[in-house]
Amino acid sequence: MAQNAYQFTTSAERLDSVQSKVTIKYKSAPWTRRERLIATLVSAVVMTLMIGVVFSSMQANAARTNMETMQAKIDKTREANDALRSDIKSKTNKKNLDEAAKKYNMTRSNSNVRNINQ
Repeated sequence: MAQNAYQFTTSAERLDSVQSKVTIKYKSAPWTRRERLIATLVSAVVMTLMIGVVFSSMQANAARTNMETMQAKIDKTREANDALRSDIKSKTNKKNLDEAAKKYNMTRSNSNVRNINQ
């Protein structure tokens, strides 16, 4: 007959069961002027940094493009200079100079005269 026996509960157990049924809704506290100011300043700093990153990225890209253009011009000029250098060498060799002198009836008046490039 333990099933029919009266069940005793303490008052603390009763309070826990009653309090768990009641839900309390909290309202968020309104922002103070100082908190709004800090949030605004932080937002402005973050936006400024984001714009700065985009701007510096664009500037770096423009500088890279400019550098590539200048490098292409430099390479083209070097190739032209090399071609001109080889042309000058071929025209100023001793054999070519002797042929040109013979063509225009030129003679050496002194046997010590020589080409300074050789």
